Amino acid sequence: MEFSQEHIFLNVKATTKIELFNSIANYAQEQGIVAEALQLVDAFVERENEVSTGLQDSFAIPHAKADFIKKPTILFLKLQEPIEWETFDDQAVSNVFALLVPSQFEGMMHLEMISRIATSLLEEDFVTLVKNSSNVDELQKIISTVMEGEQ
Repeated sequence: MEFSQEHIFLNVKATTKIELFNSIANYAQEQGIVAEALQLVDAFVERENEVSTGLQDSFAIPHAKADFIKKPTILFLKLQEPIEWETFDDQAVSNVFALLVPSQFEGMMHLEMISRIATSLLEEDFVTLVKNSSNVDELQKIISTVMEGEQ
């Protein structure tokens, strides 16, 4: 799956998960990834109500799979300030990988996307590079390598 620089957002201002989900959903609507932003916000919230997508080390992977999502998309967002999120280490989140998956890809592609990111977040080098980089070119290369399975 191709991961482009246009899907990297630095210094994102959000003080809550809902604000963040709205920001992601509005972008997705502007880019034609979804027709209606509110549907995506609802899908994120519904998923969070099942089980938190917060991990550890300041990372979260909110994701949605639905018929209204038109193409598989990964976004990376680095927040200006950490926001509260239920995580394994009880720490706030400031680095977010948002996954948007059309229903027809919910099986293998959805699992593969989550697996590649989650596995990478277990690797100290990857975590350090992503957390410390504010260079869009560098982030795009690091994340693309993971998503293409070339680690």
